[in-house]
Amino acid sequence: MSYLLQKLWKDDHGALISMEFLFVATILVIGLVAGLANVRNAINAELSELANAILALSQGYTISGQSGCAAQSDGSEAIDTPSLVPPIVNTPPANPSVITELPCN
Repeated sequence: MSYLLQKLWKDDHGALISMEFLFVATILVIGLVAGLANVRNAINAELSELANAILALSQGYTISGQSGCAAQSDGSEAIDTPSLVPPIVNTPPANPSVITELPCN
């Protein structure tokens, strides 16, 4: 048993492989972070385009009135102006409130 432990202690065949694995894993993580940032930007752009397409749908309508035989009905109209999604505005955080009152005892 002690011979096996000594042989295992002196074995260094896997040292180079573990360093290569660490190097490859580091490169993969850096690439993954950059890739996910691009995916986030692409998803935000697509969702903004979808929101603009939905807002461009006009929900306005016009119904004309009718008249005849000494009676009439008024029509109805609703006007909807299409709009766009406003750009994202990042506002800085407000000054935090400071509580100066002491709790009651």
